[in-house]
This record gives sequence, structure tokens and C-alpha cells, in this order.
Amino acid sequence: MVKYWGAKEKKKKKVPAAERKSYASLISTILSLALIAGLIYLGFYLNKRFDKKVSKETKITAEEEKVSEKQPTTSSYKPVISTSSSSRTVPASVTKMKEKEDEIPSEMVYVPAGEFIIGWDKENRPVQISTGAFYVDKYEVTNENYKKFIDATGHRPPKHPGKSKYDIWQGNDYPADLAKHPVVNVSWEDAAAYARWSGKRLPSEIEWEKAARGIDGRLYPWGNKFEENRCNAGAFGRKGTSPAGSYSNGISPYGCFDMAGNVWEWSSTLYDTKHKWHLARGGSWADGEGEITTVARSNPITASPTGGFRCVKDIE
Repeated sequence: MVKYWGAKEKKKKKVPAAERKSYASLISTILSLALIAGLIYLGFYLNKRFDKKVSKETKITAEEEKVSEKQPTTSSYKPVISTSSSSRTVPASVTKMKEKEDEIPSEMVYVPAGEFIIGWDKENRPVQISTGAFYVDKYEVTNENYKKFIDATGHRPPKHPGKSKYDIWQGNDYPADLAKHPVVNVSWEDAAAYARWSGKRLPSEIEWEKAARGIDGRLYPWGNKFEENRCNAGAFGRKGTSPAGSYSNGISPYGCFDMAGNVWEWSSTLYDTKHKWHLARGGSWADGEGEITTVARSNPITASPTGGFRCVKDIE
């Protein structure tokens, strides 16, 4: 056969079928050996990595066991373990607090400094406010207490400012069966005068509230549920005061009696600066469960048969 440019085409040499089959078999064998060699190398590499990891973990475990077996060594800090109070190391602040607790005046309780929950904001987060430490009367001031003040100072006796039918005292004395009842028909000025005479003062409404509810924001001195057997409240037809300290199951977290019901209690906090009118807290024997909470407030103008007081004392 002749191409167009005049050259002759060489005939291709045919390879025998048997020879082609032999070449294919040889190539297949070479590829198989290469694959086997690769797998052997990969296995050797992975085995070496695994052995190193196991060796490292074994070493860590051995070190941990070694540490756990060590005995405590002597250090610069040595806790004092002793039953003798003289050998204990107590911070000065704790010692001072304990001393103040030990010095609590008669018929008063100790309220420590610090924050307490006074309410909740719009997002239901607790709002806290802080007070200093102070002492507060365990009981409301009674007729018996107030009589001592009158006899010593010549101060005027309790008297309703408008209607004599609400008067409890007759002249400078009270009915004998009401000696332990809280004194009523006392104005803010009367209460403040008694407090000064006794070496105390009237509580701010924040101090009063902390003494009544503690630090957890409770609605009543004993908790968040109203219970009639824990206080003297008018919701159950009670007509008049009860002896101070009658409800031992209704005390506040700090040990104050009758901070819900019995009588409203004067505070030193003003609600009207122009007229010098002060807030009262706690509700009275004439009020229902909504008015005797630890957050209830009243703005009396003058003395009343539902109003009394208790005092606080600064810690020097």
C-alpha cells in the first residue's frame, strides 16, 4: 500500500497470543506484590504508633499511681484541729461578731449586717438592700414598760387624740390585766421620747423589715403562707391587742415576736417631709392578712388604738 506522499507503510509485527498472556500475568504479579508491600508497610506504621500511645498511657498511669501512693509532706500550712477553744484561729471579724452576739441587751435580739431581699424587679429578679448590724426589741413596748417611762419622766400618758372611748389608760395608769399588752394611743413623738429615755431609737423602715422577714424575702415572719394561729389579726374576728409574745410560732427569723398583726409599729422613716409624718409597719389586730405582711405600710398621722412601737439599739 502506498501513501499519498509516496512512502511505503511497514507491516506491524503481530505478537503471539501466548506471549501477550504472559506479559499480562507478569504485570499483574508485580502490581499484587506492590500492593502487598504497601499494606505490610502501613500495618507496621500503625502498629508502631499504637505501641507509642500505649507506652505513653502506661507511663501516665504509673505516674498517677506513684502520686497517689505518696504520703502527705510537711508544708507551711498546718490546720489547727483541737477541741480547745483557746487553740483555734478565728478571724477578728468573726470574733467581734460573736462578742456582739454575747452582749445582746435584755429582751432584744441581734440582727447582723448584710443584704436582704426587699422585693423583685419587673424581670422577677430579687432586689437586695443592705443594713448595718443592730439590736431590736424582741417584743413590742408594753403598758408595763411605758408606765416606767412615765413615772421616771413625767411624760403624758397614752391618750386617743379625738375620742375618749378609745382610751385604755385612766390617768397615769392602765388596767392591770393589760400590763403585758402593747401600749397603744401613742404618737410618733411619744414613741421617740420613750426610745431616747431607754437609750435606744425607733427603727428605720428598712431595719424593721429586715428584722421582720430575714434575708430570703418572705411575705410573713414565718414564711410565705398566711396562717391565723401565728398572729393576732382582725380577719378572724379578734377584737383588741393580745399580750406581747403570745405567738411563739409566728416569730421572725431573728426571734422577734408580733411583727405581723397586734399593733402597727412606728418607724423613723418619713413619708411626708413637710408635716413630719412617719411610716408605720406590720399591721394590727384590726387588719386582714393583706395588711399584716412584712411589706405592708401605713401612713398614720397621729396616735391610734391600733398603733404601738418597738425600739432598736445601735451596736457600738
